[in-house]
Amino acid sequence: MNFLEKIKQVLLNPSKFFSEIEKEKGIKASLIYLTVLVVFFTIMSLILLLIFKEKIVNLFLNLFNLGAEAQAFSLTQTIEILLISAPISILSTFIVSGILYVWLLIYKGEKDYQTVYKLYTYSRTPSLVFGWIPIINWFSWVYSLVLLIIGTHKIYKFSKLKSTLIYLIPLFLLLVLFFILFIIFLLLITAIAQNPVSETF
Repeated sequence: MNFLEKIKQVLLNPSKFFSEIEKEKGIKASLIYLTVLVVFFTIMSLILLLIFKEKIVNLFLNLFNLGAEAQAFSLTQTIEILLISAPISILSTFIVSGILYVWLLIYKGEKDYQTVYKLYTYSRTPSLVFGWIPIINWFSWVYSLVLLIIGTHKIYKFSKLKSTLIYLIPLFLLLVLFFILFIIFLLLITAIAQNPVSETF
């Protein structure tokens, strides 16, 4: 199966793909697959940034009510951040897969780490292929979660309900936590922007 066929299979026929995933020996193929998609995601994000940088910055400033005088990251700094984030994104898959491996062990998932790594990396396909596109990226992240659930169901032979709740329950708790932290952050940013601290001599 070539690279594009694999993307098509993951996106359009995930049940069959994940049912046969254990036939793929080791993680080399999945790691190469992930690396190519991360590079693609980074390049497309950079192109989008170069074309729409001013609109993106203004959207950020308006979102947090920072005002026109606020300083955002320069284009060079933003590009550097994206380039640094690419290898970090690849390396983080090993950590996330480890956490996922332990999490599934709790639910008596008796598969090895390599299988979990392939499950996680391939489930990221939508978010890497379409995640650089505004608005569509939200749907791509949701579909990545759906693929993770489908993959878990097919690989671990869990019921569909169990495979879903394994992820939705902790996700819901994390979303509540992030929402609370986001509100606190937004209130702090707004307070600082409206009441800047003046230097006293």
